[in-house]
Amino acid sequence: MLEGGPRCALDGISALQEAGIEALTDDLVHVIVAKGSRRVKVKGVRFHESRRWDAQDLVTGGIPRTAPAVAAVHAALWARSDRQATFFLTLAVQQQKASALELLQAAEEVRRHPRRRLLRRVIRELSGGVRSLNELDVAVAMRERGLPEPARQALRRRPSGRQYLDADFPDHEITLEIDGPQHDEPDARLQDLLRDLGLATEGRTVIRIPMVAWTLDRDRVLDALEELFAARGWRRPAA
Repeated sequence: MLEGGPRCALDGISALQEAGIEALTDDLVHVIVAKGSRRVKVKGVRFHESRRWDAQDLVTGGIPRTAPAVAAVHAALWARSDRQATFFLTLAVQQQKASALELLQAAEEVRRHPRRRLLRRVIRELSGGVRSLNELDVAVAMRERGLPEPARQALRRRPSGRQYLDADFPDHEITLEIDGPQHDEPDARLQDLLRDLGLATEGRTVIRIPMVAWTLDRDRVLDALEELFAARGWRRPAA
């Protein structure tokens, strides 16, 4: 930061790490500097010269860094792939360091970039309640099939506390849960079982989609889901 001068700040992954976001392990330090700033080279540091540098985007106190929403958008722009870009945006909302609205406001400052449309698409899904890459994959595939849109992260109040459902279809009495590897842990299996039994007492059909099965043959999974929705009264909209 001293080498970069007064018009620089931690940004991207580094600012997200400084904000306390977990699951990021990049050792490279990312620093944004204002356009036209003196260029410097520091081992282990990547300086991003940008017209988007704005003191109003900074978090005051401590090492200067961009706010989580701005950092997530910039990390997405600097990511190695679209998948990684989506991960950064999702992580900020999932860990409640930024809202989808804040991401949208930060993305509005991006005027020209190959990932501009990707930002808008992912943020739209996050605004709708998607909270993980796995949920996003399933949501996009179901929408492409023309299947019903769910209520996402629907809140249920139970004696044991509050529960959030990944994708709920109350009109069809179906609840989808998207299970990543963390659901294989013993305690997670117990909690999932208790939640499913609670939903069953309300007449819901709970379908858990293990991501390993989704990866093996998502088309067959989608075919089966389509049959289930059709059995519950869903009809494909006329073209």
